[in-house]
Amino acid sequence: MADVVAELMRTIFNNKNRITFGSFLAYFVMSAFISPLGVVSGPIAADFQISITSATAAFTYLTTGVLVGTLLAMFIFDFVRIKYVVIVGVVVICGSVTAMYAVHHYAVLTTGLALIGASCGLELSAAAILITKLFDERLRASMLLLTDSFYSMAGVFSTSIAGVMLARQFHWSSAYLLGFIVAAGIGVIALTAKYPTTHKSLQSAQSSGEIFEWPAGVHLVGLALLVYLVGFVSIYSWVPNHAQEQLGLSVGTSSQVVSRMFLGMFIGQLIMFFLVLKFSLRLLIVLYASLATLMTVLLWTAQTSLQLQISMLVLGLVTGGLLKTVLSYGTTMLKEPSPKMVSYLIFHSGVGTAITPFVSSFIVERFNTAAALQFATICYLVMLVLIIYAQQLDARVASTALRDTVA
Repeated sequence: MADVVAELMRTIFNNKNRITFGSFLAYFVMSAFISPLGVVSGPIAADFQISITSATAAFTYLTTGVLVGTLLAMFIFDFVRIKYVVIVGVVVICGSVTAMYAVHHYAVLTTGLALIGASCGLELSAAAILITKLFDERLRASMLLLTDSFYSMAGVFSTSIAGVMLARQFHWSSAYLLGFIVAAGIGVIALTAKYPTTHKSLQSAQSSGEIFEWPAGVHLVGLALLVYLVGFVSIYSWVPNHAQEQLGLSVGTSSQVVSRMFLGMFIGQLIMFFLVLKFSLRLLIVLYASLATLMTVLLWTAQTSLQLQISMLVLGLVTGGLLKTVLSYGTTMLKEPSPKMVSYLIFHSGVGTAITPFVSSFIVERFNTAAALQFATICYLVMLVLIIYAQQLDARVASTALRDTVA
């Protein structure tokens, strides 16, 4: 019996599993910092005596940081070992949270958000690269889906914890305690695990022009990820305020509305985990994207709290598997996707996340919160069109390659 337990422990804590788990936690941390946006923006506005739209727009520093991090990831892994990047990112995240709690200054808030975002962007790219290298095409989509499950899990926990902490008058930075703790856990894993090599020689990295050789479908998938993230972030950024303004919900209840979506996403991602092993990835992507687009309409047409909460839960169910299945589909367009290609696709996600607070805040200032949710519906529709077009191009390339082989 002791030998069986020992073997089980060795399997659970072997190097590959530890690295994989650390990659999952990277997505947990990102969500733990960005998901409470709609909940924490009000207390930040009151603390610094600024408008709610200005407080929400301040998170552009966080999302722009993510963009910078994902852009840097397109090149840094050519020169620096992935393990070192992960460790430095954790140190920066934990240090920034500590500074935001200890120093009451708007510049410290924005600088801390920017540094956290950049570090999370690097951590997310590192995680996706590691999973792409560790798992073959058959399992890659499922493993990437599990990263989204951790993202959704963090969304449920972080928004709920933030609502409870802020309702009890704790400092707004307490909403990020969960992210701090999990980031520290990633640091422990990185210090004790042996990571695969991704960096190249300096000459090889500098002469790489592979981005110009990728199929057009790769770039379309990147754009689809961009507009999807714009719509997705707009939803959880403004649904709490929309629920308070239009439906008269309290801060605590409106935070639960967001957690409903992340709960639905978590369940939906687990379902998609098994579906991608049985059915066509292309078909599942189109089906889920179509359903998600329809479900976003119910958010800005809901008339009661119950309708909104049900709509958010169902939207989470059909949205949960989209991000990573689309990303995984993009990596299948090349026989051997490089770290640069994976980072390139994630960079588009960073762009979408970065511009959303500014764009959505502008829409709300010009119109209202409902308009921001209607804008999200448009984004989902554009995403669907781009994915269908990318699949058509990919099919043509495959057909041409088959004819050339036969000839």
